[in-house]
Amino acid sequence: MTGDEKPFARARDAALAELRAAPRAISWRRQALWLVRAQVGLALAGIGIALVAGLAAPSEVFAHAATVGPLLVVAVLGAIAAVAPRVGRGGASWRLGALGAAAVAMIVVAFSRGAGTPSDSPEWVCSVSHLGVGLVPLALALAGLRQSAPSWGRALAAGLGAGTTGALLGEVVCHRGMRHVLVYHLGAWLLLALACAVISRWLRPRSFAP
Repeated sequence: MTGDEKPFARARDAALAELRAAPRAISWRRQALWLVRAQVGLALAGIGIALVAGLAAPSEVFAHAATVGPLLVVAVLGAIAAVAPRVGRGGASWRLGALGAAAVAMIVVAFSRGAGTPSDSPEWVCSVSHLGVGLVPLALALAGLRQSAPSWGRALAAGLGAGTTGALLGEVVCHRGMRHVLVYHLGAWLLLALACAVISRWLRPRSFAP
């Protein structure tokens, strides 16, 4: 090897070493699957804890199947929307699906309550509980959003998916009426979604992929 070729060889070796050291890219579908499992798992775990703690009975969970089902759909679509590419086939479908499913779920949750039954605990306890159990799903959604360029629509959909954990807990534990649900349950859910959208703009993305 001549003297002129040695710098090029060193540069090539250095480039190959960087490529070997770089982490292997993970497909967004695998990331979405992991996030879906985590979000849905947390939601189901919350229901399980409520059952074990005696805050709800199994019969009450089955009685709320008409609202629990749509909420789980929102959790799944929101998790996928957090990492799905914005461009290409089906890029916008996940976000629109999550937003549409969330709107439907909110209407179903609110109008399925009716007059409800009174409770001795303050109404704001439901909001605080909703926000509290939503912190971990929110953190997971934000971690997923960091894998691509910032997007308001994607962040809002991801936040709505994260907020379903608290919404599910409220469905099986709280028995108050529609007005209470609109203000203290759906209000907390929308606040989590808005927080996800705002905080995601402050975080530095790991990737600026679309």
